[in-house]
Amino acid sequence: MTSHLRIARGLLLAVALAAAGVARAQAPTGADSSIAPVADRHGYTLGDSGVTLGGYANAEAADYLGEDAAASLRNLSLLLSWENGRRWSFFSELEVENLLTTNADAFGPDYDTELVLERLHVDYAWSDAVQLRVGKFLTPIGRWNVIHAAPLTWTTSRPLITESTFPTNATGAMLHGVLPVGGRALEWALYASPGEELAPEDDSDPFKEAYGLRLDYDLGHGLQLGASLVEFEQKHEDGEHRTLYAVDFLWQRDGWEFSGEWAYRVRVRGDSSADERGAYLQAVAPIVQKLYGVARYESFNPAGTGEGLNLYIGGLAWRFQPGWVAKLEYRFATDNGVGEPEGWLGSLAVLF
Repeated sequence: MTSHLRIARGLLLAVALAAAGVARAQAPTGADSSIAPVADRHGYTLGDSGVTLGGYANAEAADYLGEDAAASLRNLSLLLSWENGRRWSFFSELEVENLLTTNADAFGPDYDTELVLERLHVDYAWSDAVQLRVGKFLTPIGRWNVIHAAPLTWTTSRPLITESTFPTNATGAMLHGVLPVGGRALEWALYASPGEELAPEDDSDPFKEAYGLRLDYDLGHGLQLGASLVEFEQKHEDGEHRTLYAVDFLWQRDGWEFSGEWAYRVRVRGDSSADERGAYLQAVAPIVQKLYGVARYESFNPAGTGEGLNLYIGGLAWRFQPGWVAKLEYRFATDNGVGEPEGWLGSLAVLF
């Protein structure tokens, strides 16, 4: 373990113990923190067993410039949760990716299916303010990563800064909860991923070791501000220590929404250093009934390439039934040094 990771682990442990002491003294017992993704609260309850089954499916179609048009059944996820009405709960997400893919130049479908364990964790709640999660969970960095299920997002594509700048899953333990600060709610999460990831996705580069902190403060009037910090090493980058700094915000009112994230990653190997940085700003505006206009701007500079891009996305999202959303977007870029595809992208997603 590097000295940076030892320091990070010590600081995070100290903050966790202090928060736990405050929480036990001040916070009431109750439901789980809103750190949990919205998708966890959907599904079908099986009698009084405490077991809930749910999931989501997502089909996509793309017509990128210079490429054949293609369509795919991109995701099919099964969500299983259990709670005993008191302190213990369980959650898992098992996803089948790329069930079926076809393009305009192919004679038949292409099968490149992969079974992915997204989440598998057990939770114990001492109170709203202090809860323990053990297992595999979504890395609590920013907003998009923890609520990324297709029926819950406004665009088919995911912001570039949330794709590969950090591993999207962590296996280990997390303390989290909600603390009353200044009459408002402060969501906090401290997590450690000290070893191998449970059932890593093919071709991924999971955490080898990581220690992180996430804070999200409700300022009122529909505005939330967040910050994330993580010190980590990845499995396929042996000996390379990384630090990620990130801030984010969300504002919602009367169907309008503005959100954004900024992240900066420092990589150090020997005496050299490189960085990866990026940001996005996204706006959502109600048009008529359940139809919304969506616009997003992204800036992204991947590490080691010396190239970057500015990406512009405009589109529509039609939430025509509860849990259903149809999306259509057009993407174009300037200074596209990373070869990001441009053109039309659409999807149909359902949460059940």
